[in-house]
Amino acid sequence: MAQSRQANDQPPTHVPSEEQGHLGKLAGELSRYDVRAEVVEEPGLCLRVRNPDSVHAVEDVICERREHDYAFIASFGVHLGNSGSLSLTAHKVAWLVGATEQ
Repeated sequence: MAQSRQANDQPPTHVPSEEQGHLGKLAGELSRYDVRAEVVEEPGLCLRVRNPDSVHAVEDVICERREHDYAFIASFGVHLGNSGSLSLTAHKVAWLVGATEQ
């Protein structure tokens, strides 16, 4: 008879979603800017981007599956880009938090 992982006191395996992977790639692109970006899971999966020069310059970017790719959406619902245009999307996010002027 097979036993569950819980019966063996093993921690559950956490498998990153595709959305997490794309948010991680966007965080990598954002490393070119003077911002802090981290994938957070609570209260919902997002990429939290902070401008260290301002406590108010914080944006949570979510990732949604679309028909042919993944879309990055600002917390207020504006489409910022897609998984095929990471550098352009990173630039928009950096601008949004005031890390770049253009």
